Amino acid sequence: MRFGETGYNLEIDLATGNIEKVETDPRNLEIFLGGLGTNVKLLWDRVPPETKPFDPGNLLIFAAGLLCGTPAFSCNRTIVSTISPQNELLAYPMMGGFWAAELKYAGYDKVIMRNKSPDLVYIWIHNDKVEIRDATHLRGKGALETQEAIKRELKQPNAQVAAIGLAGENRVFTASIEQGRSSSSRLGGGAVMGDKGVKAIAV
Repeated sequence: MRFGETGYNLEIDLATGNIEKVETDPRNLEIFLGGLGTNVKLLWDRVPPETKPFDPGNLLIFAAGLLCGTPAFSCNRTIVSTISPQNELLAYPMMGGFWAAELKYAGYDKVIMRNKSPDLVYIWIHNDKVEIRDATHLRGKGALETQEAIKRELKQPNAQVAAIGLAGENRVFTASIEQGRSSSSRLGGGAVMGDKGVKAIAV
């Protein structure tokens, strides 16, 4: 790791299905520190101020905190950053659990999603193998039910899955993102995830 970072982000264009592993600038870490600071920098640079929450140009960023996946105690935060449907300002709800550590172990600091998928999908990240998979069979399922269904489908009982339920699919402004026993539940990140057509991200 590079001072707690892997040094790579995963960029996913949901409209085209293009997936890129992008090396990051180490100077950003010096100036903006961990997941939240560098998320805000990305949104500032790439999302124009007139962008609305459900515009294709709104980014949805999942980031691991700087010390996630290291021996440091109690460092387990996943930061979800986007433009909130509740107030059309920056949202950065966080959740605990093991998702962030698994993302680091897979070799990434962030998952950056742009545009919208034409169909409901989920993303499977397994080290260098990253897939956008059909999730139409998961439509209407709750977030916890979705997590278990994806683990069975992948035959990966220890995979960490962040998922939305019906509220997210229907762009309810208070929709949360659920992972294990933790929730990213402030400012409607689940609604943006549903608007982009992403049911879950498994890693």
